[in-house]
Order: sequence, then structure tokens, then C-alpha cells
Amino acid sequence: MARQSLTTDKEQTSESLEELTRIRNQAARLEAIVHSQPDCVKIVSSDYKLIDMNEAGLEMVDAGSLEDVKGACLFDLVDPEFHDVFKESVDLAYQGKTSEIEFNITGLNGSRRRMSQRAAPIFDRYKPNRVVEMVAVTRDVSDKHAILASLEEAKIMAEEASKLKSNFLATMSHEFRTPLNAILGFSEIIKSKSLGEIGNPKYEEYIEDIYNSGRNLLDIINDVLDISEIEAKKRIFLKEEIDLEEVALDCLSAINALAQEKQIIVSANIGANLSRIYADKRSMKQILINLLSNAVKFSCDGSIVILSIYDNGKFLKINVKDTGIGISKEFLKDIAKPFFRGQAEADITAPGTGLGLSIVKSLVNEHDAQMEIESEEHVGTTVRLSFPINS
Repeated sequence: MARQSLTTDKEQTSESLEELTRIRNQAARLEAIVHSQPDCVKIVSSDYKLIDMNEAGLEMVDAGSLEDVKGACLFDLVDPEFHDVFKESVDLAYQGKTSEIEFNITGLNGSRRRMSQRAAPIFDRYKPNRVVEMVAVTRDVSDKHAILASLEEAKIMAEEASKLKSNFLATMSHEFRTPLNAILGFSEIIKSKSLGEIGNPKYEEYIEDIYNSGRNLLDIINDVLDISEIEAKKRIFLKEEIDLEEVALDCLSAINALAQEKQIIVSANIGANLSRIYADKRSMKQILINLLSNAVKFSCDGSIVILSIYDNGKFLKINVKDTGIGISKEFLKDIAKPFFRGQAEADITAPGTGLGLSIVKSLVNEHDAQMEIESEEHVGTTVRLSFPINS
């Protein structure tokens, strides 16, 4: 009986030694894995003190060995402005919750780093609801943070520069308008011979040139003023329920003279019982006039421009189609950018600033609408607009 008991004790001892060896091997394997990580892995106590840290972490805090920082309060390494967020992360872990935070640290030798940390609780193996320690994996994101900070600074500078540019253009446009209005007014008086005949016929030709050049310059200034006001968020939009058919008919009358000069037929297909939309009436007129005048300007003499308006229950659709010079695929993606002309043929066909489509796009965006442009060189262009009906 004693021999059997002795045999059983030996077997139990052997099994215990095997289990102990297995646990030790597993611990050594886990320790090797932790120390091979490029990120900092640390164990933190509930009173914010460091229990353990891998080699990568020691390097990040400028420590030569674990003894240099073991037992130290981590608030000595975490920068003061991040103490609250770091404390909350530790407290959450001991409440059984994970968390992710970013903070700055200052190492023992004064090196500064930006850290991104994910913290999690370690539960008791035998009491699953009891948290025994906190483990945190911390990554050095100093370079990424510096890049993001630089990008944010550059973004702010770019926005400020854009604002200054828009303000400058708006101010200068107003300043140009005053003398230009005088030029146009006096040249109109002379051209109409309100105060009597002009002595030399050549002067009539010159005054016509002055007047036409003044009109062209005023159109350019108005375009620049419009785009600068929109970009600087100074444009006032008075949105109301409007009848788009009525607006469209007004716009067709406005471009009628330009179309007749080139013997271009402007056809309108306007659906019956159109839904009304909430929009800024002035902006809608500007959109339609810009699109129609572009279509006429860039169409060949004797061709056709078609304006179509209909709704599909959700959107009010506006299409302006021409059979003009078209836009090459290479330039189509940039055609709505400010001052972009697209191709030399556009300059020959209709001189201008290249602001018309840019203004249209900006006004369309302000109405939460969509704009699409389809075009083929020497075939024509179609601009499609979609305005939400229930907006």
C-alpha cells in the first residue's frame, strides 16, 4: 500500500514538473514575442506606476534598463497637459474597458515623442470579472503627427491666402467698376449723338470700339466679382420657391440677340407641371444665361442649341445641349476650373476669361445640386444639372 502511494506521489510530482516546464516555456515564448515588438508594451498598475516594459519601450523613454523606470509614476514621463487623458485610460482599463488615446512624452534624456496608445485590462485567470493589471501597446507616431500638423498648417495658410485673394479681387473689381461705368456712360452718349453730330466719321468707329471694349471689360469684371464673392462666402443667397419655367423664358429672351447674330436657333423643351424648387432666383438666372450664352458662343453659325427642363419626381433636371466645337477628353476634367479655357480654338471662337462654367459650378454647389458635362470635340457639349425638388 505504501509502495502504491509512493508511486502515485512520484507520478503527480512528474506531472507537476511537466506542467511547470510548460508554463515556463510558454512564459519565455510570450516574453520573447513582447520584446521583439517594435512598439512599446507595458504593464501599468492601478496607481499609474510602471510594472514592466519591453525593450522598445525602454528605448522610447531613454531608459538603459527596466530598473531605471520600474515602479516610477508614469505621470513623470507623460507631459502635464495629457495627465487627465492618460489617467482616464488607466482607470477605464481597471474597470474592464479598452481605450485608445494619443499623448506626448518627454524621455529621461529630454527627447519628446508623440505616442498613440491602446490600453486593455488583464483579467484574473480564475476570477474572470476581476482585473489584475493593465496592458498598453504604445506606438511612436511623432513623424505622422508632424506631417499632419504641417498639412493642417498648410491648409490654414492656403485658406487664408485664398480668402485674401478673393477679398482683393472683390475690392479691385468694385474699384474698376466706377471709372468703367463713366467710360461706358460717356461713350454711349457720344455714340447716340445726344449732344450733336460727331465731326469726323472715324471718331464714330473709335467710339464704337471704346464702347464695345468697355462692355467686354465690364463683363470680365462682373465675372471676377461673382467668383470672388462666392469663394469668399460673401454672396447672399435668398432662396425662395420659384417657377423655373418663368425664369427660363426670361433667360431665353436675354440671349436671343446673341443667338440671332449667329443665326443660331435656341429651342426649349420645358415639361408640363414642373415641380417648384427652392432656389436663389438671381443665381438660377445666372446659371441658365451662362450655360446658354456659352452654348451659343461656342456653336457654329446656323446650328441649334437645345434647353430641356423636366422633373423625375426627385430632381428637377436642366440640360443645355449644343453642336459646337466641343471639349477634348484631355481638358474635360478641368473645364469648370476658374480661368480654364480648354483649348486654343475656344479663344478664336469666343474670347473670354473662362469663368462662366466655374461660376455655374459654384452656384450649383450652393444649391446642393449636381453638374455633369458630356462633350466630344467638334461634335458638341451637353451640360446636365440636377436640383433636388424637396430641398
